[in-house]
Amino acid sequence: MKKESATLAIFLLFSFLTIFSGSAPADQKPEAVLSEKVFNFESAWEGDMVTHDFILKNKGSAPLEILKIDTD
Repeated sequence: MKKESATLAIFLLFSFLTIFSGSAPADQKPEAVLSEKVFNFESAWEGDMVTHDFILKNKGSAPLEILKIDTD
């Protein structure tokens, strides 16, 4: 009996998450727009900290998730 109730509870949990998840409808998509894609730093001394802010906007109608960023 415990196993059946546990299985039922897991099924109900997955059903709830599937129905009420925050997924966007198929016609809504995120659209990442960068003001500039490349920035070249001037010469700097070793050990100096140099920074630059890239402005990223989501022009789409669904939430934008940034999962990974790579640098050169």
